[in-house]
Amino acid sequence: MSKTSSLKALSSMDRIADHFVNYLFDQYRGSRHVRRVAAWIGFILKAIERSDATVRINRERQLTFTYSGHRYKVRYRHNIRPRGGIEVVEMLPGRGSPDGRVVLLIASLQDAEDVYREGLSRALG
Repeated sequence: MSKTSSLKALSSMDRIADHFVNYLFDQYRGSRHVRRVAAWIGFILKAIERSDATVRINRERQLTFTYSGHRYKVRYRHNIRPRGGIEVVEMLPGRGSPDGRVVLLIASLQDAEDVYREGLSRALG
């Protein structure tokens, strides 16, 4: 089974979380500021799961989901203060799924927990 088809076969949030944590540690071995978000992934995935969003892994390193008729991507950004973080960006229709507005910034474990506790509907409107 190819890497792409094996990613498409991931169905449970546990397996998706494993995939992204493994990716962070495999690809960013010497980069603590990127790997530190690994602890946040579970909160984010559980918030997505609780919202009944449809989840996909896009290009091995990017999580996308559809919620309330809108498509979003979850990605790491180096410029989120203080030491990088995760943002959720709306994906616009069109060739290459251009970026829309940033709808959520997660800069700490506490932010990730807040997203889980409050749910995505509050953040995404």
